[in-house]
Amino acid sequence: MKKKYYKILAFLCVVILFQSNGVFAQQERLITIESIIVDENGNPIENAEIFSGSAYTKTDADGKFTLLIEPGSKLIVEAKGFENTAFTIDEARNRTNLSLKSTPFLYGSDEMVDLAFRKVHEGNVVGAYSNVNGDKVNAYDNTIWAGDVLTGRTLGMLGGNSIRGIGIGIDVADATGSGLFSGNALFIVDGLPRDIESLRLSEIEDITVLKDVNSSILYGSAAVNGVILITTKRGEAFKKQSNFSANYGISTPRALPKFLNSADYMTYYNLGRTNDGQSEAFSEEQIENYRSGNKYRYPDVDYYSDEYLKPFKSYFDLNGQFSGGNDVAKYYSNVGWYSSGGLLDFGEGANARNNVFNVRGNVDLQVNDWIKTSVDGVSLFGNNRSQRGNYWSSASSIRPHLYTPLLPFDLIDSENSLLNARKNDVNGEYLIGGNSNYITTPFGDGYAGGVYERIFRKFSFNNRVDFDLNAITQGLSFHTNISFDYFTAYDQTVYNQYSVYEPIWAEDEDMIVDLRQHGTDNRPGTQAVGNAMFRRRFGFYGLFSYDRMFNNVHHVTGSLLGYGSNFKETNDFQGVKQAHVGLQVNYVFDKKYMVDFSSNYANSVKLPEGNRGGFSPSLGLAWMMSKEDFMASADNIDYLKLRLSGGILNSDLPIGGFFYYDNRYAGSGSYNWFEATRSRGGVSSSWSDNPNLGFAKRNELTFGFDGLFFDKFLGVEANVFYEKYSDLVTRPNTIYPSFYTPYIPYENFEADVYKGVEAGIDLNKSFGDLNLVLGVNMLYVTSERTIVDEVYSNDYQYRQGHPRDATFGLEAVGLFEDQADIDNSPIQAFGAVQPGDIKYKDQNGDGIVDGNDEVYLRRWQAPLSGGLDIKLSFKNLTLYVLGEGRSGSETFMEGNYYWVDGNDKYSEVVLGSWTPETKNTATYPRLSAESDNNNFRRSSYWLYNNDYFSIRKIQLTYKVPQVVASTLFMKNLDVFIDASDVYQFAKNREIRDLRVGAEPYTRTFSLGVKANF
Repeated sequence: MKKKYYKILAFLCVVILFQSNGVFAQQERLITIESIIVDENGNPIENAEIFSGSAYTKTDADGKFTLLIEPGSKLIVEAKGFENTAFTIDEARNRTNLSLKSTPFLYGSDEMVDLAFRKVHEGNVVGAYSNVNGDKVNAYDNTIWAGDVLTGRTLGMLGGNSIRGIGIGIDVADATGSGLFSGNALFIVDGLPRDIESLRLSEIEDITVLKDVNSSILYGSAAVNGVILITTKRGEAFKKQSNFSANYGISTPRALPKFLNSADYMTYYNLGRTNDGQSEAFSEEQIENYRSGNKYRYPDVDYYSDEYLKPFKSYFDLNGQFSGGNDVAKYYSNVGWYSSGGLLDFGEGANARNNVFNVRGNVDLQVNDWIKTSVDGVSLFGNNRSQRGNYWSSASSIRPHLYTPLLPFDLIDSENSLLNARKNDVNGEYLIGGNSNYITTPFGDGYAGGVYERIFRKFSFNNRVDFDLNAITQGLSFHTNISFDYFTAYDQTVYNQYSVYEPIWAEDEDMIVDLRQHGTDNRPGTQAVGNAMFRRRFGFYGLFSYDRMFNNVHHVTGSLLGYGSNFKETNDFQGVKQAHVGLQVNYVFDKKYMVDFSSNYANSVKLPEGNRGGFSPSLGLAWMMSKEDFMASADNIDYLKLRLSGGILNSDLPIGGFFYYDNRYAGSGSYNWFEATRSRGGVSSSWSDNPNLGFAKRNELTFGFDGLFFDKFLGVEANVFYEKYSDLVTRPNTIYPSFYTPYIPYENFEADVYKGVEAGIDLNKSFGDLNLVLGVNMLYVTSERTIVDEVYSNDYQYRQGHPRDATFGLEAVGLFEDQADIDNSPIQAFGAVQPGDIKYKDQNGDGIVDGNDEVYLRRWQAPLSGGLDIKLSFKNLTLYVLGEGRSGSETFMEGNYYWVDGNDKYSEVVLGSWTPETKNTATYPRLSAESDNNNFRRSSYWLYNNDYFSIRKIQLTYKVPQVVASTLFMKNLDVFIDASDVYQFAKNREIRDLRVGAEPYTRTFSLGVKANF
């Protein structure tokens, strides 16, 4: 471990000691406060939390508490169902009972929801949303990164960034700045768009998923796929806190690829050549030598053996949080260090380490009675160090017999001059092996090739100013927010040149009598910097807000918004620009009837002048049905709300580039005319102009309800939604004659429809000291392409009417049994076939199997998904389990691990390959040592069921008794053990667990502590 890491660790320890020493220093000048916390009727409130600076306690069953506080400080009292209340020292000392004001259900200070540019009591929310509280999750789930927290536990989320699994977007190849595939939600952090990589869950106060158009429309064009709002933590006046966590974990591979050893590879490669009508490449003697001979002379390299890989990789995470303040200034800071190793166990790979340091500071200042400001700053420093080269890619492609990685000295003739002149020996025992085809090897790179480091930095800045304009009219305020983010990364590499040595073996013994040197030895030690990239984002808004209650019955709110953002990244000269104005008006009558009108007028630089503006309206209605008089007799219904919302959101997100509306000309080309019999060269058209090109549209209707039943034992939420994405931009070739192709403009043409339902159930029940919280959520969504630019010869080829995520391919009907079977079957147009090759169905009956016979095979996105979370608490122990699953999708076995031909490396799948003797039991087509274009293409033969249910998290937390924590000057002390990605139940688990060409998927186990001062 580097010295700088020790310094950071020492710094955190010093801070902890400082906090503890501060407690000792204050003991002599503290004042004792004893009182009882009661409600408005004088009834004691149990478990109310009492804060005063760093002092903390809870009330007992009689509402009593005793606390030592500093002179001049205030007493903050918090209890669920009551307004947070601050008492002065005099109030606390002179009154026996301190009374709290109760709040109606869903209208308390702890029952606020972050919506677009505002906070709203849960009872007043109209749109469809899901909410996750950071501290509540972190209390029993030690998830480190924000990007991992939504999957499985959030109603309506498919994975961690797709809301309802629907949406439109742009191709990842387009230089638009998002770097994301179609359908991803817009992430908003503290009011403006941001990336969330390396954002910690411990930094987050709240996450709100805005799912329908009505709730997300104020964020403009970029909100077309929904919005995920993240609000980071802030300090609270007279509530000083210091929180620390530390945990250490190990990650073990869930599965490793299984490739054939050298002898078996040679055997099956011979089979492939025989199948091709060629002679065998390896003799039986050679194969036997590689099976049982000297492994240095007859190499058999298993890249996934414990000779080269560790059984596990380790990580540790340290995090500290500090917050507090007073009426004038409040602060929150977060300092963290995450460090993880790798699985390689040799050379620089054994020292691989990825370190991420983060520092956040959020400050709130009360400038005067009507102005307050907030300044947030975030810095992220990362260093990912590893060996040069891509070991995992090489491991999946280099055949096991091709070279010897290391040559031991004791097998080399001691008189060899190269042995004495070596520079890059390994541990003084080996020379790096290779040959003329492998002058660089994964092992040479690891031992002598140098060091590769990926350096990355991130800096973020926020400044909000809030103006209370009650002096003008009650309820009026004005808010501004400006943000700037900059992310940069580059490679820093030490390139070493090294020699590899090809052995010349004695004929009659296993002795290396000579060496051939390939390459040169040179270790300059200089660093080369390259592959630099950056992402830069700027955002701002100005907002007039109105919030006023009339006669305690009529609640009116409204917002008038001006918004803009600009995102640029490396090699993107245009950037992604968003600008719009927004208007929102909300009315609530007697906390019973609610109506919300939200809209925006967006501007797009991707559209032609005169057509760059688009108005997007939405309307939401809600009815608190449980407050009606006729519901008074329904004793088992505690709360029931019905919701209906709809809207149209214009977006330029699907327009992948700029100037699609203008004429585009190529540098050279030709024009055809007179039935294509004549042509003329010159500057050619790429597409024609379209002054009417407009926004794509999301048209949505959502109906839902949420409620609590049986004394809040059962919670239910459900939404039914219909989404139509229309006016999608494409060049509609099918509505123009073929000779007009160079002039076909981009138009608003295609359309897709999504329909679905999401539902969640929560159970909360206590049995004495045992408390059970059970949550189940489900999402079902299906899609249909309703308007598609396409023309095919056969009805079954049309994409229209099929899901948006459909894949088309050939229908396999088995393997050819013999030559007679081939002769009596339609011609396969993908190359000559032999017995054992895949036979495809001739869908159109023309006697030829080609691209015209491709049919609908599968949808790659699961229509049914869901999550399960269970929290079981008994006294000081809490067990938490999170599960997530999907059903209804299929995936192809593809890539060189499954599609093996030519000189590919052979995996164990070829053991079931077809031969005349195994034709009735074969699980794999005929092997070929040549390129096989017939067998290895997307077809039903390679499909497998991708359903699964995964245990994503198991954590057991022990809360150290308060009396023990207090002796350590802590408010709380928790110890936990957890496991992540523990196991998945799946029909094809072995395939799903496997990762080829990259570091294997892992399951992680960790042990940690959390302390609150």
